[in-house]
Amino acid sequence: MIHTDHQGGTTFSIHAPNADLVEFTGDFNGHRERTLAMRRGPDGEWMIRLHPGLSCDLYRFRIDGRFVLDPDHAHAIRCRDGIERTICPSSGENHGRSGASRIA
Repeated sequence: MIHTDHQGGTTFSIHAPNADLVEFTGDFNGHRERTLAMRRGPDGEWMIRLHPGLSCDLYRFRIDGRFVLDPDHAHAIRCRDGIERTICPSSGENHGRSGASRIA
């Protein structure tokens, strides 16, 4: 799930109640991929809030070391490196210029 708050921050979450570690891996502000730890909620929901101004173009989750696409968002692309990533809803279709192909 993706939610933008009234301050302009964006929260990403994924339900993984049996996971020991969940991370958010994203391409931020047009730069290289970066991985950030997520926080576990009491209901098995893992969350991370990106501060306003930090934009994410593509992302995926890593659950206990295994990468997964966002199950709540069907729009994904296969990048030049052959790895599939979810398109952030706010990023639109700008990735065609980077050699990525839409797979969803």
